[in-house]
Amino acid sequence: MLDNFESISPTAIVTAYPRQFTDIPYEKEIYEWLKDNCKDNDVKLNKLLAPEIEARYKLTNKILDNLNITQVLELAAGYSSRGIIYSKRGYEYVEMDLNNVSKNKIKLLNDIAEIPNNLHIISGNALNYKDYIKCDKCLDKDKEIAIINEGLLRYLTFEEKEVVAKNIYKMLSKYNGVWITCDVTPKKFIEKQNTVLPNFNEDLNLVISRNNLQDRFEDIEHIKSFMYKIGFNNVEIHKFSEVKEKLKSFNILDVKGENYDVI
Repeated sequence: MLDNFESISPTAIVTAYPRQFTDIPYEKEIYEWLKDNCKDNDVKLNKLLAPEIEARYKLTNKILDNLNITQVLELAAGYSSRGIIYSKRGYEYVEMDLNNVSKNKIKLLNDIAEIPNNLHIISGNALNYKDYIKCDKCLDKDKEIAIINEGLLRYLTFEEKEVVAKNIYKMLSKYNGVWITCDVTPKKFIEKQNTVLPNFNEDLNLVISRNNLQDRFEDIEHIKSFMYKIGFNNVEIHKFSEVKEKLKSFNILDVKGENYDVI
């Protein structure tokens, strides 16, 4: 079960590239650093992914901002700027990702910004609960926690998704709080993604072997039943359309928003 998942790591660059075509702080600097220091000729990049990536980023932020929770554990944080932004707002912020990504993240942040004392970057695997325990020393057990992940579950089998969900449930049972994820990716979404981004998933399959349609949820009811089985009884569904008016990538890329009606 806990095999080497480093093959997923290139997807962190796949999503870092389109974020520079948004108004999200630090993203241009982050990608420039990656371009200079993490060359990977096998990864095909697509800037038209920007509206989707921007939507999931901003919807996650919107939900987090509406909570009275100021400590966060972000799983598979990749090269996102959320940790540096929220830690500078005073949040206690822990990022956990696989070893290669975590090492790169520390190097790049040291080069483009000053890492605050309340931003902690931990090397770990979301399927291994022992790695969550490493995060405990950075967190206040008397405060609620928001656990976030954006791009992880879609690359896992349902057996692996269940392991991650149970680990998150265990953490929330200890701290209380919420799990915010846009990472349940139903098949309908992938079908629309293939229309808006021709060849994107085919190109991704050339880099990683973990991008299989059979590992997608069927629909919203499937998502809910999965969560209920784990023990999450209060499941809220939010849509990307909640932040569509705040997306800047449509204008930056000069693309029509109606083509992304799945958002």
